[in-house]
Amino acid sequence: MRRNSFLLLGLAVVLVLAMALSASAAPDLEKPRTFSLLEVDRTFLPLGDLALDRAPVGGDQFAESNVLYRWTGAKTRGARVGRDRVLVTFVTGYGTNLSHRATMFVNVQLYLPDGTLLVEGFADVPPRGPSRFTFPVVGGTGVYADARGHISVKDIGETARIDLALLP
Repeated sequence: MRRNSFLLLGLAVVLVLAMALSASAAPDLEKPRTFSLLEVDRTFLPLGDLALDRAPVGGDQFAESNVLYRWTGAKTRGARVGRDRVLVTFVTGYGTNLSHRATMFVNVQLYLPDGTLLVEGFADVPPRGPSRFTFPVVGGTGVYADARGHISVKDIGETARIDLALLP
């Protein structure tokens, strides 16, 4: 009889844990959400063998930490809403004379008031001039848990406009 009581208690605990885990796995983003941010460069850190006196080659890396503001128009800052951390790894370089596009793998974590977003993807980057990229959202926390969608990034000088399109 006592053994059955422990078995029933154990099953009840497993059931409660399963319900709690399934409830926390549900997406917190209830409907599609779009918004735009202005990314302002704060820090740039070359990693490993990346030297600023030569064109990057495959395997070179750098990290950035940037401040995010609400987008209010061309290069103007709204309220500060967060930050991001970026890790870029060159898959191919620009060539010794900066003669062709480089391929980079980009990993970004955006820290926003409602949670974080993880973005990863490859980018073909021209050696000069403004760039535009679109990357998939591959994860998140808080309100963005299990969010999917994409971000589009457009370089505008020392800043970048980031447009997010998220789905629950």
